[in-house]
Amino acid sequence: MSFHPTRAVLAAALLGGCASYPAGTSLVDGNRYHLANMHTYTTRVTKVDGVDTLVNQNPVPIEPGQHVLTLETRPVSGFRIPVERTLALEVAPCQRYCIVAERGNRLAQDWAPRVEYQEFAPGFGCKQP
Repeated sequence: MSFHPTRAVLAAALLGGCASYPAGTSLVDGNRYHLANMHTYTTRVTKVDGVDTLVNQNPVPIEPGQHVLTLETRPVSGFRIPVERTLALEVAPCQRYCIVAERGNRLAQDWAPRVEYQEFAPGFGCKQP
């Protein structure tokens, strides 16, 4: 078997991605958990502590601790620019948070972020309690 530099670089890149998140990492998910809840809408995490997240990354991995999340949701009919909101969140280790936008009605542009559901998230070195 001969040595191929491109294969070695590819293998190193693949193996390096396996250890990219520290143990105890949690997930912030912008999808709705309870689909039957009226006036709740999906969100997208755009920043964590002022640092931009990847485009269309959902769920967003986040380390435990106090964080400030910047969220946006789709604008209602008649508006084009989404309105951003911030949410201070104490993130516990090994958890998945489903955060939704809650509006007074389906035509209201104003909304408030709310943690709709929280559950244990396996992976990232987490063990089921």
